[in-house]
Amino acid sequence: MANCYVLCVAAQEDCRERLIDAALSLCIRCGYEATSIDQIAAAADVTPDDFARYFASKDAVLMSIVEDLLHAIAAALKNVDAEASPEQSLLIATTEVVTGAIDGRGVITRDWLLAIAQIFTAHPNLRKQASLARKRVLTQALADRMGVAAGNRRVRQAVTMWSAIVAGAYLGRHSMAAHYDPHHDDQLVDRMTAELGATFADVMGQAPQPD
Repeated sequence: MANCYVLCVAAQEDCRERLIDAALSLCIRCGYEATSIDQIAAAADVTPDDFARYFASKDAVLMSIVEDLLHAIAAALKNVDAEASPEQSLLIATTEVVTGAIDGRGVITRDWLLAIAQIFTAHPNLRKQASLARKRVLTQALADRMGVAAGNRRVRQAVTMWSAIVAGAYLGRHSMAAHYDPHHDDQLVDRMTAELGATFADVMGQAPQPD
């Protein structure tokens, strides 16, 4: 019985991952607007009804990756030095999660991270959805870290500032040279860390403190 349960869970996770892979691949190759649920299902070798068992919409597929990242960041916040400021702690936790993904030890794969960054950078409506999710997940995580209510003014201020930092990093990606391919960038961790740090300094008016 236990083995059957494990196999069932594994099969469900495999189907979910195939749907995500298919959605990302199609959105990159054909464009986000041109990609349909039927196309995603076909590419994942499942029916549209099977798709609906896992995701309510095309956007829900993409946002599931964002949610995974945000919850990983929320978990990483618990390990950040208590002396770090709220904004600095969000930078440290995010850097840890992004670095893990790039290095192949994260909650999502490097390819998923790069694909989601490319798709969301080009579509403001997706960035808005990501921003709302970010505020929802990180506000509660930061409040828990600080031992205050989610409506605390300092918590809301820190999450707002962090949202501005992330938005600035998105715009920074938009200005990359057309021929740049992050998939073949051996310095990607250093580049993304530097980009986040520089945007942090621009928004906060001071460079991030060393970890």
